[in-house]
Amino acid sequence: MQTEPKKTGKKYYPALDLTRFVAALFVIGLHIFPEGSTSAGIGLDESIPTLLGLSFMNAVLRVAVPVFFLISSFLLFKKVEEEPECKWNHIGRFCLRLLFLYLFYYVTGLPLAIKDIVGFASQGDAGGILRYVVITLWKGAPRGFWFLVSLALSLVIASACNTKKAMVALTAVAGVLYAYGCLNCAYFGIFKTRSDPFSQALYQAGEYLELSFSSLQALLFVAMGKIFATCGTFKIKGYAFILPIAFALMVGELFLTMQTGLFVYSDAFFTLPLFVFFLMNLLLGIEVQNERFTHVAKKLKKVGSFSYLFHIQFFCYMHWILDAMGNNVFREQFLYLAFPYFICVGLCFLLQSLFEYLCRYKALHFLRYSY
Repeated sequence: MQTEPKKTGKKYYPALDLTRFVAALFVIGLHIFPEGSTSAGIGLDESIPTLLGLSFMNAVLRVAVPVFFLISSFLLFKKVEEEPECKWNHIGRFCLRLLFLYLFYYVTGLPLAIKDIVGFASQGDAGGILRYVVITLWKGAPRGFWFLVSLALSLVIASACNTKKAMVALTAVAGVLYAYGCLNCAYFGIFKTRSDPFSQALYQAGEYLELSFSSLQALLFVAMGKIFATCGTFKIKGYAFILPIAFALMVGELFLTMQTGLFVYSDAFFTLPLFVFFLMNLLLGIEVQNERFTHVAKKLKKVGSFSYLFHIQFFCYMHWILDAMGNNVFREQFLYLAFPYFICVGLCFLLQSLFEYLCRYKALHFLRYSY
């Protein structure tokens, strides 16, 4: 593979903004589909058509989070490449924005956190309260914003790698850590059948330190984003065949892990980075000059960012209300149909538009930190 010469001057990538919006819709889908659709052994038959369907769905939806990591990294380090003298200024401002996003949604999610803490307290589980508080500080309230912490941490680590050797070493280490994450997700069944101290130690590390996915996955994709920003796109022939083959490999891997009983979660699996790499390389080669498309892409990028952050709390509050209603036919039908998905997407669009309008007022300028 050869790389194209780097171009000077700032460039807008509308295809990336549109991709982030689509990825946000996929993330919402991950959290709204009936329980068991993205994990194994929960009320599902194990026929080949069912497993193939689940493998296909997981392969599509699980691309979303890595794409967010990769695009965010690429755009940040592209700015650094264009203005190297302002490197740490760009990185600091971006991480500060992630902090503001975290704080905004942490505050709006506090009622959910308090509800859970009260539940632990009523059971007299002091250890449960302590674990919940520690994990919530890391992953946000209600545990949905781990990616902000993971992204910020990974960006700082990648920023410290200023040479090619350092980037090669970082990518290698990130790959090893991601492989460990795969063992705690798609291949977690390995630990279910092994009781030796080494296997149990790996399991405990992933379980209690939250390393299996939340703190490890971002680093590999952030490293990939920096590589694209510094090296440019890669000239690869035969994309009409490469992307479908890479996608088929994802489906095949997930299907095999499900059929063999290894699969537990689809958060991380080995063929995912390969597909995301080829997808990103394709997206960076798309040039759009249409002003209307560019305007729409910028708007959808904001809606996508807001949806990505807000939808978790929407579903938590929705379940809170529905649980208070008790078990009934309406509740079951409502949850297992597409109503929550479309309500959430529509509400996200309306709220983001409202917040963007209200940001014009100085007293409400903080609302810009919601997206």
